[in-house]
Amino acid sequence: MIYVVINGVMAAFLLWFAYYSDKRVVTEDSEQLISLNLELCVTCIVAALMLASTFRAPHSLSLFLARCMFVLLGFFCFDFSLYMAFYPIRKTRTLSIVRMVMLVFLVFYVFNFFIDINVSIYVGLDVFSRSLLRGTLSNYMPYSRYAFFKAVFFYVLPAVSVVIMMLRMEASGNALNFQKSILSACAVVTCWMFLYALSLAQLRVAMYTTMFTVSFVLMMAILVFAMAQTILYDALFLVGQFLRFSLCFAIPSLLVGFFFPVLWRVITKSPVEFVLLMVLTIIIAITISYQMEKFYNKISKFRSFQYADKLESEMAKFDYNGEPVEIVKAMESIFVRNIGVSHMRVLIDNGSGVLESVYNDPEHGRNKITLSATDKVFDSLLNQNRTIILKSFALETNIYFVDRNALVDIFEQCGCDAIILLTEGRRIVGAILLGSKVGGNVFTEYDNQVFSKLYTYFFVFGYYMKNIANQSVVGTVNREIHMSSQIITSIQENMDPIKNNKVDVGYIMKHAHNIGGEFVDMIRLSADKHIFVLGDLSGKGISASMSMVIIKSIIRTYLEETKDFKLLIEKVNQFIRFSLPKGTFFEGVFGLLDFNSNTMYYINCGVPAMFLYSRSFNNVIEIQGEGRVLGFVKDIGPLIKVKKTVLNPGDVLVACTDGLIDCHSLRGEPFGKNRVQKVIMENTMYPAEKMAQFTYDALVSFISKELDDDVSVLVIKCLEK
Repeated sequence: MIYVVINGVMAAFLLWFAYYSDKRVVTEDSEQLISLNLELCVTCIVAALMLASTFRAPHSLSLFLARCMFVLLGFFCFDFSLYMAFYPIRKTRTLSIVRMVMLVFLVFYVFNFFIDINVSIYVGLDVFSRSLLRGTLSNYMPYSRYAFFKAVFFYVLPAVSVVIMMLRMEASGNALNFQKSILSACAVVTCWMFLYALSLAQLRVAMYTTMFTVSFVLMMAILVFAMAQTILYDALFLVGQFLRFSLCFAIPSLLVGFFFPVLWRVITKSPVEFVLLMVLTIIIAITISYQMEKFYNKISKFRSFQYADKLESEMAKFDYNGEPVEIVKAMESIFVRNIGVSHMRVLIDNGSGVLESVYNDPEHGRNKITLSATDKVFDSLLNQNRTIILKSFALETNIYFVDRNALVDIFEQCGCDAIILLTEGRRIVGAILLGSKVGGNVFTEYDNQVFSKLYTYFFVFGYYMKNIANQSVVGTVNREIHMSSQIITSIQENMDPIKNNKVDVGYIMKHAHNIGGEFVDMIRLSADKHIFVLGDLSGKGISASMSMVIIKSIIRTYLEETKDFKLLIEKVNQFIRFSLPKGTFFEGVFGLLDFNSNTMYYINCGVPAMFLYSRSFNNVIEIQGEGRVLGFVKDIGPLIKVKKTVLNPGDVLVACTDGLIDCHSLRGEPFGKNRVQKVIMENTMYPAEKMAQFTYDALVSFISKELDDDVSVLVIKCLEK
């Protein structure tokens, strides 16, 4: 009965393995691997039914099931050989006809020449078949038709197919596919070794002959593992993995294995003492394994392809102080050191829809690279929301089937194997190009996941290059003065003025030191919905301005991904927390205006003052409530709430930053909220732009000196219908 269960377990495993293959192997041949798994799964099911039928069912049923099992097994071996010989295999009409002919041949061969098949505990699986040759020739080749069947389908066809596959892969020059062919050969050899082991074991236990399906299951498992590989295992990596296995697993396991027979003698005297000593031994072994793992991780000579944590750590600590050329070189060294790429290039938008490489050096092979950001292929990629493009995926998968040729041309033109597009909404502002990996490795799904996870770090770097480090823009004179007009222009260009006959919107921004981190932004979602943001990012000067520009851009990027108002703020918080320089935080307010219902939804993110003038009550009240500053905690979701207020004709909303409230006069008296409320009450008859200006004028008159802090005021006035 146990052999019935074993075949049943193998069938269940193969069924799961087919699902695993579908998820794990991202090649065009994944369907063939799934088909092979399912063919072998059906074979194991029939084998289990055949063994179960030997208990009480008629012998004719057992014989029929046994013949079906061999037909299915032969067909599986033939399909396996086809897959290996013609990898990567393509479905064709001719191939379908050949497979059908082979299936008919197997049915004819097995049902005609396998005379009888018996299963018993004395002989195991016994197949009686006709002799392969007749007459005198049978004396020279005394083999049965069953032996011929096993020789051809178990050994000859797989062996020939493996040799063909290895020759083809070596001739193709594809190192990764050649590695796959070697691992596939190992799968076939493993199957043969297990079959040989069973032939020896059956001399002691005859029923072991019914376990031959396990050999082919092992072969399929190794084959799927081989085809799922997307990295090349060079000698250094293999030595490192062997050392890791020896230190972290083999040595601790040998320790437990050594002490078990030594302590076994104790069990007869004191079972409790034996258990305690074994538990102690296991604890010591686990401790040794843990310490060995820590020691191995400190050895930098052996490469690890799991670089995500180290890369993220270095990107988070990256120092943007210094000359632009040095910053680019430092970033390139991070990519080379962690990912193992041959080189990295940065392309930025020159303002006319063309991406140009920065810091070219023709003498050292770094020629100028240009790409059109308006190319149809990039438009197609943005429609699919794909910003990470890998050459290996373009060549070996159907993900980019429509754009494959165009992408391959771009990869060849740029001499790279990976492109990371830096987008602001649907506009490409830059790109990072990564060269081929050392050792011939290709970019894999692991790389794709890591790049997606760390995309915000790449965006920060790319945007820094675009807005600060581009020498053709900055020049060699006072960089901060030049950047002032550039950043302000960027702000204005990225703003969607609210054009609706229900409201009048005005604002004013004044920086104490030419540039700063305060900003007002408006984003059009539809004709009847607008988002507005009033914000103040910590810091002064060019650093705060750069963070402000990036935040404005990332908000638009996130709006492409989510329409959930609260989730938008949560994502912005995470970006500030993990992607901007340490210690950066955001004070302000996010608002959503819905003109269909004359409703404003808003989330206070630490805005110091937000007032609402109600014409019905002729009064000004504070509505900001308690706010949470962004950038301090990892998860801001539980700490923020979406608030709602209805805006009636004549109502006025005024929001401002702390520079307006906290500015002090020469006598040290703060301007305060009361004076802001008074200015609002006195100027409700004026347009929103005038109200913002009058508020600022009142502040200047009050302090009678230069500003100590940035000041921003946003006014939204509801108009009569």
